[in-house]
Amino acid sequence: YLVDEQLWLVMEYMDGGTLSNFIRKTQMSEDEMAAISRECLQGLDFLHWTHVIHRDVKSCNILLRRDGSVKL
Repeated sequence: YLVDEQLWLVMEYMDGGTLSNFIRKTQMSEDEMAAISRECLQGLDFLHWTHVIHRDVKSCNILLRRDGSVKL
């Protein structure tokens, strides 16, 4: 949204925080790592399929929900 010449971005609230924070606070199991990796790869596959390139994939740009879902 553009309000008074300022651009505002509104997005879904992700109650699990960033992957960076999650890694710092938690000892991840292999299953958790695999699940997060799988969701990230599925998201990237969709983006590439629609000819969109995500140019800044890193753990602080990966958002998590407590239910296990992941957003790039």
